[in-house]
Amino acid sequence: MNAEYAYAVVSETDLTDLLKGREVGLAFPWPSHHMTRHLTPSMTGVVWKRSDYRGDPIQPLALIAREEDIRRLCGRFAQLHSDLSPLTAWCHLLTPQRFEKLKSPRCEPQLSGLQAAWSGLVVAEAQLLAEKPLSRLRFPACLATQTFAIARTLAIWGETPESEIVRRFNAANGLFRADASGANRGDSRMRQVRVAFQPIWATLNAVSRAGISGSELRPMVTSLTDLQDVRQHKDRDEAERFARPLAEVIPEAHLLFQLSELTPEKRLRIFDQIVGVLNSLDATEPSLQRNVLALLAGYLTTVAAGGSPALSLAESQAQKWPEIMGWAYVVGGIGERVFWTSSFDGLGRLVSRELMRPFDLDAPPSCDFALDEGSVLFDSKLKDPLVHLLLKQGKIATIALLPGVNIANALSDLPVQELKPQMTHPSRYTEEIRDNRGIWGMIADSIWPHLRPRIEEYIRSRGNEFNYTTDNRSRTKRKSNASQLALKGSKK
Repeated sequence: MNAEYAYAVVSETDLTDLLKGREVGLAFPWPSHHMTRHLTPSMTGVVWKRSDYRGDPIQPLALIAREEDIRRLCGRFAQLHSDLSPLTAWCHLLTPQRFEKLKSPRCEPQLSGLQAAWSGLVVAEAQLLAEKPLSRLRFPACLATQTFAIARTLAIWGETPESEIVRRFNAANGLFRADASGANRGDSRMRQVRVAFQPIWATLNAVSRAGISGSELRPMVTSLTDLQDVRQHKDRDEAERFARPLAEVIPEAHLLFQLSELTPEKRLRIFDQIVGVLNSLDATEPSLQRNVLALLAGYLTTVAAGGSPALSLAESQAQKWPEIMGWAYVVGGIGERVFWTSSFDGLGRLVSRELMRPFDLDAPPSCDFALDEGSVLFDSKLKDPLVHLLLKQGKIATIALLPGVNIANALSDLPVQELKPQMTHPSRYTEEIRDNRGIWGMIADSIWPHLRPRIEEYIRSRGNEFNYTTDNRSRTKRKSNASQLALKGSKK
């Protein structure tokens, strides 16, 4: 067989030989031939690349297993062949349904020209959750967002239920929770942002598919589609084209029809008016009116200062209305084809790069482990529940929610005793307290620079009195010493 890639369905015994580099079983050319329909319980599909040199060991590229067989597959190798586990650190793991979608080893992401808008939304979510300015926001925070997981999944695997992506995202985060319940002080904010961003995710997804997902989203989908068209053709009536579909829902959209003729001050008044209407709504109750108002406010922040962005307006409302910032960052990216500029303080190009990175079955996974395997090997009863996953990263773990969809998760979310077993020898902190300087010495060193100027000023202000007292004490001390010496001598 001269095919570059081979595919075989093998038993558990043959699979062990394959994973150790020995070719076994009846192989077929791939991708021209699929055999996933013949996968029966305890059987696994394997894809590998043939070598040009005889005798070279084969390295499997992907394992194809039914969802109900994944637990047994991963658990078996962790127990019996730990040298090969975790499997997903070096070999892709797919279900038959996802494997059938691959028409070639290389999958090019598709976001229908909306990668800049998706990237902006990723950065907005990271900023909202971290509550930091863009200048202090770091790239891993962007890769840890729900928006990145959703956008990357849509780019690689096409239409995937949002509920499935969110479920997997929550499960991945659950592996790093400090307690079994998964409670975290950031959970409430994450839930708030999720509720606020769900209409934005759905709208962008509908625009990218050039369709309308549900009648309720139609005005926003039409608005963004028209905005994308206007910006491609550089139409001067951008604001009116953008706002007209939204005017079907709320009358405030009419205020944008003549926006190009208004001064920045009047644009700011419109923004305040729209936010005022928003504030009259229930912030905990999603509605079409709320979504459209937030979209209008987000658009205004991008053109408020005479056509230039004034994103501080969105930031000022971020605590109560995070969707305003989300829409502002999305609208700023609509129609933008050049996504490798230094937008968002340089984060835009990095996020876009990862969103549009091809998924290559021929390349080993770039994650620490896949969620499907991590869920099997995670053991909450151990001090180090991730011990079987052999994490070697310092602070960040990379988890594949799906093949090619990698999110970042901070290892610091785990308690110290779970990441590092307790040591039998005294800790550095304990030894430092036992030291002569100890904790009080550290405190003294830290406050001395603040005390010294005041002490020196006090000494200078009372210099004469201080010198007089010092001289008297010196004379008294000498007299005392002399008398003591004399008495001491007389006794002898």
